[in-house]
Amino acid sequence: MNTTRYYYIDSLRVIAILMMFLYHVFMVFVAEWGWHIKNTETSNVLLEINYWMASFRMPLLFFVSGYISYILMQRLNWKAFTIQRFTRLMIPTIIWTFILVAPQIYFERKLEGIDQSYFEFYQSFLEFKWWPNGNFHWLHLWFIPYLFCYNILSIPLLYILQKNNKFTQALNFFFQRPISIFIFVFIAILPYTFLSVHYETTHDLINDTARHSFFIFFVIAGLLFFRFQQVMELFQSKRRLFLSFAFLSILLINTLRWNGWEPFDIWENWIEKPQTYFFIGLINFNSWMWVFSSLGYGRRYLNKNNRLLSYMNTAVYPFYILHQTVIVMLAYYVVGTTDDVSLKLIFLLIVCFSIIVLTYHLFIRPYNAMRFLFGMKRIK
Repeated sequence: MNTTRYYYIDSLRVIAILMMFLYHVFMVFVAEWGWHIKNTETSNVLLEINYWMASFRMPLLFFVSGYISYILMQRLNWKAFTIQRFTRLMIPTIIWTFILVAPQIYFERKLEGIDQSYFEFYQSFLEFKWWPNGNFHWLHLWFIPYLFCYNILSIPLLYILQKNNKFTQALNFFFQRPISIFIFVFIAILPYTFLSVHYETTHDLINDTARHSFFIFFVIAGLLFFRFQQVMELFQSKRRLFLSFAFLSILLINTLRWNGWEPFDIWENWIEKPQTYFFIGLINFNSWMWVFSSLGYGRRYLNKNNRLLSYMNTAVYPFYILHQTVIVMLAYYVVGTTDDVSLKLIFLLIVCFSIIVLTYHLFIRPYNAMRFLFGMKRIK
């Protein structure tokens, strides 16, 4: 069994979650995009930062999760793996949806002008009518049940990859060549490119067909590239190449966006234009290149352990569960002030981060009951 610790994977996981924190604080102030709590004055600069982060922070998390799943399956059979995944993923989702998500929707409704007590609102939350038309949702926790489903669906592939047969030998030969990475990416981007024009993003798990076709390939890539480590070595040795592709593709995308040249802006019948599918494919390709360059630079510079990484790697999951509720509740009061946008932003960044970290350190980390509820290992 492989007992090597891949510290750069832990580091990238932490970085992706910290990016998510920044992303959701910025969402209070970004121009054009809607969110639960919005400031009156908005920023186009923050919009562009968020557009860039949105292109790869979730794909990177799904890749890392697939990578870690392979490591887990090296020491767990499929039954133990399923139980472990359900305990760590679904129990926190169920519990914290009812405790931490409901307040977010309540403060959003308050900003919209409802005059209800929290108890009155919570009765409508329990009607299970899906947000935004209703008041029930799992909001930012959507990632966890998606990951659980992908983990369970990938069990057969995990078993196949652990064997040394003609199939794995063929894959090993295939991934010896750098061009194979781009062939894999081409195959991976096709489903979403054509499904995304027909299926909207819902985050409801059941009807999110296009997004499933996007995210699940990053989980599969995590499984494959752990098994065939020569790919990870390639990401490191060719990291500048992948960063170049990532940089050039985001420049091209933004050139089209900023000039109003996106297919959706030019043609009413954009769904019939081949340029639409090239543009969607380009956006998808951009996501893969940022993930690959992150892996390459991470493997080169972040593959080392320290006490801070050990602490953050343990804290990152509770941090993720807590972060958006803290941001929404505090932002509700902050946007009502007349202070400058920059001051509001700095205040939210510092105070929200401090509240989340102190909540974890004082009330979650020391207690096994709380660790269980937040999907953490017990203290022995």
